[in-house]
Amino acid sequence: MRYAVLADLHGRPKALRRVLAAAAEAGVDEVVVLGDYLEAKVPRRSHDPSRYWPLSAVVDSDPLLWSRLAGIRRVLGNQELRIRELLRPEQVPAGLAAVLDGPEAVRLHGLLGLHGHQIRWAVGGGAHGDEPGSPDVDDADHVDLLVPVPEDVPRVPVVVVGHTHQTAVFEIRWPHPNPQQQVSATSSPPPEEKRGPSVRVLPTGRGQPLRLPGVVTGGAAAPGDGQRTDVDLACDTTLLVNVAPARGRPHHWLLYDTERAEIDFREARPSRKEPG
Repeated sequence: MRYAVLADLHGRPKALRRVLAAAAEAGVDEVVVLGDYLEAKVPRRSHDPSRYWPLSAVVDSDPLLWSRLAGIRRVLGNQELRIRELLRPEQVPAGLAAVLDGPEAVRLHGLLGLHGHQIRWAVGGGAHGDEPGSPDVDDADHVDLLVPVPEDVPRVPVVVVGHTHQTAVFEIRWPHPNPQQQVSATSSPPPEEKRGPSVRVLPTGRGQPLRLPGVVTGGAAAPGDGQRTDVDLACDTTLLVNVAPARGRPHHWLLYDTERAEIDFREARPSRKEPG
């Protein structure tokens, strides 16, 4: 099974067409959009939960885009959630309603996909975790990178998100308390128990597929709706993958090959025959 995973279209129909064309050329079996496929025209700072807006002020009317998105597996992003909150149900056309209804997480053969707004992000790791809630980052070279706060990341082998508009791969190592080691009330816990999860930035070179740890090749998609399970909580390391936005140029997407248990960062560009 080969998946095309993309995020952050922000209402760009050309971007969707180009990614779909690139995915078809790559022999993809299914396309999955991880949220923010629409654009809420009302900015977050102007969002008043007690006020409803005219439809034209909230989202561009594009029935063709809505129809194409309705046939694609997708999860909701913060843009779609904001659009839903800004409109009364009777204001929403049927075509738009069809793409504003869906889950906030999806399982794809051992991979968990969500938009990423559910996770807090710190610039450069927040000075190595010195600030409250900041992640402990092992790599100090990525000072401008948005780094996930581990406590917000589901403890599963692989999580793929959008939201931050960056290409990045993070390895989160969870602490390993030793249940057989007895610690008295007066003694200090060993260092590995005192330290929280650590985050390491991994290289993301294109044309170099990344092997996914803890993912079984082939088989059927894992059951569940994206919630954690006892099996999930047993993993020692989580790989969190950021898909760059599909809205810009080039249009970014991710190829997930379940037979090889690999992901590959891809780009779609305008064809020579296509204007703009």
